[in-house]
Amino acid sequence: MGASHDRSISVKVSLIAMFSVLAFLAALFVKMTVSYGAIVYAIVLLIGVLVVREPYSATAISFVAGLLYSFQSILFLLILGAFLVRGVAIDLGFWLTGVYRDAEEGRYRVVPIALIMVISSFLAGIYQYLFITLFLGKLVDFGAFIVSTIFLVALVSNALAGIIVPKYVMPRVKLSW
Repeated sequence: MGASHDRSISVKVSLIAMFSVLAFLAALFVKMTVSYGAIVYAIVLLIGVLVVREPYSATAISFVAGLLYSFQSILFLLILGAFLVRGVAIDLGFWLTGVYRDAEEGRYRVVPIALIMVISSFLAGIYQYLFITLFLGKLVDFGAFIVSTIFLVALVSNALAGIIVPKYVMPRVKLSW
């Protein structure tokens, strides 16, 4: 058990590191596309979480990606909160609905995964808009139409990622550790 268990831990830490960097790069793409590339971030994050399959994986990936992202953001560590809100929401939702348990057995239920991805995106957006934009005044409030459009695109992107990844990607990924 010792060597096998150690290998499993090192594989999971390596996967978290790899998906954290990929999530950071995807977050940069989302920034360049003014949130219209949100599906890329959602897909990368969701694949990472379902590959690692641990109740802390979304928070760990989001934290490292957010920390990397904060070094290039005008908001610095304030933006880390949006990443953490997202990761914690996914971890909590996946744990409560048994997504992590199902993933261990190679089952991926689309409805709870898509719903939790949408909720986590919404909560991260609410944090960024209410706390950073309105309360702290650190970002420009572009008005209801543009903010609503960005929210809608993010929610649709996360719903699509929540359908595509468990239905088409994860059944093709063979995990054995």
